[in-house]
Amino acid sequence: MIHLFAILLPLVSLVFFPWPLTILLTLLSAVYEPLMPLSIGLLADMLYYTGGAGQLPMAAVGGLVGSIAAFFVRSRMRTGIIR
Repeated sequence: MIHLFAILLPLVSLVFFPWPLTILLTLLSAVYEPLMPLSIGLLADMLYYTGGAGQLPMAAVGGLVGSIAAFFVRSRMRTGIIR
């Protein structure tokens, strides 16, 4: 049940809540689903990107960085010191 909320809350917050809360919920959901920052970044760019704002879709780039960090953190958390 918590995995479902971790996936749905950032998606809903992207539309209804301010962007700092969306970023916080996305980073918290990255613990359960590492590709969530990338998907939220792509969705944010599809919804809010304007062509004259710049060449790079910055939300997708930030999501990619967040996903890479989430994969790195998850790989370190799963590695135990006792073998």
